[in-house]
Amino acid sequence: MSQKVVQHHLVKVFNGNLWQAQLVQGLLETNHIKCMIENDTLSAVTSPYATLGGEVWVLVNDCDEEAATGIINDNKLASNPFN
Repeated sequence: MSQKVVQHHLVKVFNGNLWQAQLVQGLLETNHIKCMIENDTLSAVTSPYATLGGEVWVLVNDCDEEAATGIINDNKLASNPFN
């Protein structure tokens, strides 16, 4: 019996500073949505420079995008629109 492999792509659902992104990450994870924080240089989890004031993003699997943005908007944590 073969198993079907489902691949998901990561999409940005929030951008802001690190503390805002961590707040959103906690909110999403409380609602059982897996996510990660990243910035344009390195992952915010591993980068010692992530807190220097640069913009960071919250990423989720594409299949969770609608639920994640709904939760973010319901809690009035919406970020700037993405280009």
